Amino acid sequence: MNFTKKDKLTSSEKLEFLDYLKHSLENGFSLSNSIALMPALWPKKQALMQKLDQTMQTGGDFANGLLKLGFSKTTVTQIKMALQQGNLIECLTQIATLTRLKNDQLKKLRAELSYPFVLAGMMVILLVFMQTFVSSQFTQSQDHTGDYLLIGLIIFAIIATYYGYQILKLLSRQDYQSLKKLASYPAIGPVIKTYVNYLLVYDIGLLLASGFSLQKMCEYASKQEKGSLQQYLGQSIGEQLAKGKNLTTIVKQEVFLPDTLLIFLQTGAERSSLSKSCLVLGRSLFNELTTKIEKLVVNVQPLCFVLIGFCIIGMYLKLLLPMYAMMQGI
Repeated sequence: MNFTKKDKLTSSEKLEFLDYLKHSLENGFSLSNSIALMPALWPKKQALMQKLDQTMQTGGDFANGLLKLGFSKTTVTQIKMALQQGNLIECLTQIATLTRLKNDQLKKLRAELSYPFVLAGMMVILLVFMQTFVSSQFTQSQDHTGDYLLIGLIIFAIIATYYGYQILKLLSRQDYQSLKKLASYPAIGPVIKTYVNYLLVYDIGLLLASGFSLQKMCEYASKQEKGSLQQYLGQSIGEQLAKGKNLTTIVKQEVFLPDTLLIFLQTGAERSSLSKSCLVLGRSLFNELTTKIEKLVVNVQPLCFVLIGFCIIGMYLKLLLPMYAMMQGI
């Protein structure tokens, strides 16, 4: 069955899909039966869910179907690993929680930006008016301070727009390379690091609970979706361990592995105890992630108002400095 670009789910639709699937599994249905029920549970996406059901009935891979629906490689790999380990419901709960957090913060961000964007639009109209009807009256003026300030702000706005577009583009991919690049960006970098730390620590906790050793974890992760966060790290760490590299050095050199893991790994505790420790650390990282995202969203509106303030100063300078220069010449 062919999936087109129109079949990609939006962020809110992905959350609906995860919730429907999780509730169906919690009520005792198998994965195939849950997908077969989806057209009835989700009439709005009936045709798409029927297509996914037919794909699975003809031997298609569920993980591949999720990729075609627009889920990232990292998310699909998590679900694929959970399917193989038998903890799909817990995995879906975790992913749904993260998706809900992201959607809520995006709604809040749009609300925070609505008022600054209205002001910015009004200022653009005022600037066009000034440029068309007012500036022509001061063509003899040699003072261009206001013009320089406004040009600088326009250049800054273009750079900020490009920066925002790149962030959204990389976030939609969510493979290792895109996440590593995002981690180097100012402002959003610490949030991305905490997000990936949370994902990895949680996955490690679940694998330890299933009886995996460190070497088996690397082998298992390296067989997952190519290019995903888990696959890249599993292959990279496995190769380094095979070469005799110290685990402490590996963890410290890898940007996405928190140093806290070393404390747990060096205690020599049993795997069940290590698993519980990792899951507790995962919950702590999730709380930290929530706090960082909220701070980032809250700080956006004041930054917008500061930029608007500079724009107002630029317009005043553009209008008043030529007038002042003309008055001096009288």
